[in-house]
Amino acid sequence: MLSILLILPDFLIILLGYLLKQGKLGQHFGEGFWKGAENIVFYVLFPPLLFTSVANSKLSLADAGHFLAVAVGTMFLAVLLSWLVRKIVPADDVTHASVFHCGFRFNSYVGFAIIMRLAGEEGFAFFAFLMAFWVPISSSIAVSALAGAVARAENARKKGGLWKKTVKTIFTNPLIIATVSGLLVNVFAVPIPEVLMHFLKSLGNASLAMGLLCIGAGLKIENLRAHFPLIAASTVERLVAVPLVALGTAWFFQLEPLGAAALLVFAALPTAQSCYVMTASMRGNAPIVAEVTTAHTLAAMVTLPVWVAVIQNVFLAG
Repeated sequence: MLSILLILPDFLIILLGYLLKQGKLGQHFGEGFWKGAENIVFYVLFPPLLFTSVANSKLSLADAGHFLAVAVGTMFLAVLLSWLVRKIVPADDVTHASVFHCGFRFNSYVGFAIIMRLAGEEGFAFFAFLMAFWVPISSSIAVSALAGAVARAENARKKGGLWKKTVKTIFTNPLIIATVSGLLVNVFAVPIPEVLMHFLKSLGNASLAMGLLCIGAGLKIENLRAHFPLIAASTVERLVAVPLVALGTAWFFQLEPLGAAALLVFAALPTAQSCYVMTASMRGNAPIVAEVTTAHTLAAMVTLPVWVAVIQNVFLAG
């Protein structure tokens, strides 16, 4: 019950975002509004939250190194599980490649909202470190798989420009820049003026609610019956199988409690909204990715309370 109450506010905000885009309200909050809101969150509000949390963290490099080794290894197992979905449900190569990266990418807005409430700034710092390392790795895997499938379908191999663009996107990602900058400030004890820190924290405090509203506005629940077997398999893989693997690795490698909590939250998240944008830009099967993203988000309303309860009782009980 406590786990449901813990994350209920986040999903109520997502629901509000969905409702704001429907009917007459949708006339006031159209596509242009939500596109602008997403850009403000991604480029202006969210980076300060990451920077201040990591910069103020008391996390040691030794703790971070052990955590990252276990967590990144766990997410590589998630890649393997997502690849196995194609062995279970038949579909064409481009469709499988489009759904493939949904199985190991994550919705950062939901994750940060939950981990902040569940494990405070220290747990948030673990989560941010994992995000900074996993985003470039997962993006590279996703682009490689989808570009190959599309190239085979089109009998073309024009991937050089795509890879250059992807590398640029990764290294100019404001979330990665903010996390790395915060880490450098932390490690080298760089003094930050108090006024500036308060300013950045104020911006960051506005990010999570707005990000969750944008998730709700992006839900597309009309066509979930299409491709149901593949959508269902992807959902079970992402929200059940991957967290089970994370639970096992966190226990086996004896991660400290806050690190274990961060890993399990990370592993239990629905896929990222950006999966749709990337798939559409690369001429993959974007409609099915929109359906998978929606299915993951809706199903996570049931599965996330369970995993939060596991975290509270197994890792944070003391």
